[in-house]
Amino acid sequence: MSSLVEAFNSRYSAYKDSDAVLRVEYGYVRNYYDFAGRTLVTTNWEKGGVAVTPFSQIDRDTLIAMRDKLVDLQGNPPELPPETPVSAAPQKKLNL
Repeated sequence: MSSLVEAFNSRYSAYKDSDAVLRVEYGYVRNYYDFAGRTLVTTNWEKGGVAVTPFSQIDRDTLIAMRDKLVDLQGNPPELPPETPVSAAPQKKLNL
């Protein structure tokens, strides 16, 4: 019997669209991880619609896993930029 993780992951299919783009499909949804443009483009080819998400808004561990998968598929994506430390937002000053 397969594990829950294996059963979950078996529903996804990953393809190399180019050296820098990994396509991940699940049903009608396609995710294009573009490592050159540093964007995730999500499409739904049944219902239509497109969403574009910059890499800066995606969990770094997910990006690392997707980049590793593209390399496994003989892709040659650019390296991810170094992780930037979370800095405190500038405090707003009261204007009296």
